[in-house]
Amino acid sequence: MIFEEKGQITVFLSLLLIVLIGFSFVVVEGVSSYSASALGEDAVKNAGENILANYDRELFNKYHIFFLDPREKNYILSDGKADMDQYFSGNSFFNVFCNSLKMTEEVTAVEEDGLYLKHEIREWMKYRQEEKVKDTLKQLINNVKKNNVDRKEYQNEAEEETGNIEQSEENKVEDTAEEETVSQEVQKERTTWKEIKEALQLLTKTGILFYVSDHPEQLSRKSIPEENLPSRAKKREQEEHKVEEFLFSGSGLKGIKSMLSVDFSINTNSTLWTKENYIVPYIEECFLDYSEEGREEKNDVQEQVLAYEKEYLIKGQPSDLDNLKRVANDILLLRFINNYIFTGRDAEIQSQVNLMASALTGVVGIPQTAKAVQMMLRAVLSYGESLLELHTLFEGGEISLTKDRGNWNLELKTMVKQLKEKKTVKKGKHNISYKDYLKVLLFMKGNSTILCYRMMDIMQENTACKEAGFLMENCLFSYKWEGSLSFGSVKMKFEKQVSY
Repeated sequence: MIFEEKGQITVFLSLLLIVLIGFSFVVVEGVSSYSASALGEDAVKNAGENILANYDRELFNKYHIFFLDPREKNYILSDGKADMDQYFSGNSFFNVFCNSLKMTEEVTAVEEDGLYLKHEIREWMKYRQEEKVKDTLKQLINNVKKNNVDRKEYQNEAEEETGNIEQSEENKVEDTAEEETVSQEVQKERTTWKEIKEALQLLTKTGILFYVSDHPEQLSRKSIPEENLPSRAKKREQEEHKVEEFLFSGSGLKGIKSMLSVDFSINTNSTLWTKENYIVPYIEECFLDYSEEGREEKNDVQEQVLAYEKEYLIKGQPSDLDNLKRVANDILLLRFINNYIFTGRDAEIQSQVNLMASALTGVVGIPQTAKAVQMMLRAVLSYGESLLELHTLFEGGEISLTKDRGNWNLELKTMVKQLKEKKTVKKGKHNISYKDYLKVLLFMKGNSTILCYRMMDIMQENTACKEAGFLMENCLFSYKWEGSLSFGSVKMKFEKQVSY
C-alpha cells in the first residue's frame, strides 16, 4: 500500500509538471507574440518617421513648413518595406517581415482650404514669436479702431461745419448775384483751376505709379505663370460649386482635424473669427514687398518669381505692376476718405474752396451749382493731398495716420506747384508707413483661405525655380498605411496614420 501511494503521488506530480510546462509554453508564446506585435508597431512607426524625414528642404529653408518632398512620393512603399525589414534584420530571435503594404487617404497641402498649411505656419510661429504676434496684432487693431473713431468724429463735425458754411455761402451768393463784372481775383482763381485740371488730366494719362515712384522705369515687370497654381484651381472649384462652406465641412480626416485643433471665437462685434493671428506676422517674415525689393537679408530676389509678393497676396494679379497699382489705389482710397472728411471741418480749407467755387460759378449764383462745385474742389484737394502722401509712402517715408491743420500740406492756390515738387509730407503724432498699410490690407482680407492659396502659389513657383515640376498639390501632409506583418505562421494586420 505504501509503494502504491508513492506511485500515485509520482504520477500526479508528473501530470502537474506537464500542465505547468504547457502553461509556461503558452506564456512564452504569448510574450513572444506580444513582443513581436509591439516591435512590429515600433517598426511601422519608425518607418513612417523615416519617410517624413524626406521633407522638401527648399520649402523648409524659405518658408519653415514641413511637407513631404514630391520626389519621394513614388518611393514611400518601397522605402517603408525596406525600413521595416531592416528594423528586424539585427534581431535573430524574431523572424518578422512585411508581408503587404499599401497607402490610402493621402492628404496634400492644397486640401481643406489650406488647413494644413495654416497648421504648419501656426506651429512655426508658436515656436518663433507667439508673444510678439499677439502684441503686433493688438497694436494694429487698436490703430485701426482709433482711425475709425477719428473718422466718425471728423464726419460728424464735417456735416455740422458744412451745414453752417453752406448756409453762409447761400447768403454770399445772393449778395453778389447783382455784380456784372468779373474781378481780377476771380480771374486768377479760374486760371488756378485750369492748371489743376490740366495737371490731373496729365496724371490720369500717365498713371498713378508714374507719379508716386521717382523711378518708374525701375519697377518690377515680373509675372507669375497662371498654369497649375493652387489659387486658380481653388477658384475654379468655387465657381463650379457656387456654395460657401465652413472650413470643417465635407468628409476629410476627422482625426487629423481634431489633432490640429483649429478653434473659433466670437469677438465683441459678434463676428466669427478664426484664431489665426499668426498669418500676417508670418507673411511679414517670409514674403517680400515693394519697400523690400532688393534687400539682401531677405530671400535671394533673383530666385523670386515675383518681386512684390505681399502685393500679390492682397490682389492676386499675375504681374507685379498690376498688383502694385491696385494696392496703390487701395491706399489712395483710404487716404482720400480720411482727407476728404478733414476738408469738411477745416475753416481755412473751406475758405479757399468757397472763394474758388464762387469764381467758377460766375455771376449766376445758383446755390445748387455752388454746392456741387465746393464738393468737387474738396475732392480735388483731397485727391492731391492723397497723391502727395502716397508718394511719401512709396519713397519709404511715413505719413500722419489722421489729419489736422498742423500736418495738412496742400493749398488750392499752390497745389500744382506742390504736386510737381513732390515734397515729403508733414508727420503727425501717430504715423504710418507703406508696410503698415500692407498689414492693414492683409488684415482686411478677413478670409485667410485665399491668402493661404496665394501663399502656396508663391511657394510653388519659387521652389520650382530649383526643383523643376514642383507642385504643392503633390506635397503630402498625411497618409495612412495599411498592411500586414508575418511572424512565422501568424499575420498581424496594422493601420497607421502618418502625419507631420
